Amino acid sequence: MQDADFEKPEADEKARRRPKDRQYVLDCLRRYGENSLCYLSLEEDKQWFFPEKTEGFAAYAMAGRIMVICGDPVCAPENLPDFLEQLHKFAKRRHLRIVFLFVLEKNLPCYRKEGYGSYKSGEEAVFDVQSWSMSGGKMAKVRSSWHTAVNHGLHVEEYLPWQKRDADIEKQMQEISDSWLGEKHTARLQFAMGSMMLDQQCDKRYFYAVDGEGIIQGFNVLNPYCSGKGWIIDIMRRRQDCPHGVMELLFHDIMEKLKTEGCLSASLGIAPFFNTLDEAHPSLLEKAEHYVYNNMNYIYGFKPLKEAKAKYRPVWKNVYLVCRPRHMTPWMDLAACSVLDSAGFHDYVDAFLEMKEQQMKDREKSLKENGKG
Repeated sequence: MQDADFEKPEADEKARRRPKDRQYVLDCLRRYGENSLCYLSLEEDKQWFFPEKTEGFAAYAMAGRIMVICGDPVCAPENLPDFLEQLHKFAKRRHLRIVFLFVLEKNLPCYRKEGYGSYKSGEEAVFDVQSWSMSGGKMAKVRSSWHTAVNHGLHVEEYLPWQKRDADIEKQMQEISDSWLGEKHTARLQFAMGSMMLDQQCDKRYFYAVDGEGIIQGFNVLNPYCSGKGWIIDIMRRRQDCPHGVMELLFHDIMEKLKTEGCLSASLGIAPFFNTLDEAHPSLLEKAEHYVYNNMNYIYGFKPLKEAKAKYRPVWKNVYLVCRPRHMTPWMDLAACSVLDSAGFHDYVDAFLEMKEQQMKDREKSLKENGKG
């Protein structure tokens, strides 16, 4: 039975995003959100699907006739089979195909039983908060970077916008974020990455590293999962000319804060396409993901992203793409890429062409230099 203050929206065949349903979505997230991406459901790039007979929802975006869903459905674990059955009926009536991005490995048996195909799509960097430590030889570089930041006079503060807004803090964070985005070869990524969302009260947390002059050198934005017992560092930004060790300082102090609060799990997010060939019989899609991971880092820094997470010594957990029909088609793959980039799939094409042009210039320069030699 539902609580009196947990009113479920009426099922909507059009499954549109309705502002009045936001509180219901937030309540579901607080109760059932187990996937670390679950709080991205609140972002403006998503619609909500509410099943008729089951408490919960799924957050999705449309790309043509393909329904791309972020993470797992947000519902009680025992209700997942019924949720998936209702979702399939909904999609069948509307002649839609379904793609789930970055679902948890533990849910794969349920998806497969309901007729979905599955493909490994990367690994997530997860930490046991209560046992994590910066001590030991393997953490020497991280520890050294942390000391460097401390010696520069940096310290970490938590910004609490729901208690009191600070225009200067928000201005500095926005400047840092805009500068960081300007360095990218593609437009801002979305769908599997959130925004600061400072204008809508939610459960996000904001931590920033500031120097003695009050200049913010970097900041992190955290989203909760597992009823606040887990936190994912969703956004990580730093100034271009910041002192060395800013990110290490933020990570260390955030982990210590979470530890004192009794949190159990933390995440640095997903390394897309990492280790996709470790399946028993890799599919063509998984082989293609492996190629992209190794050869398309100009477009998106897949390897550097993974290495940036790996230095903190996480436990790597598999994440998957699941789809129905069970065989992933090029059009479904295209749909997934399209919703992940704020400028659409053509942004990847433009970045690819830019990469090829740069490679050609580099070859020409090399030939000229060798010729002179």
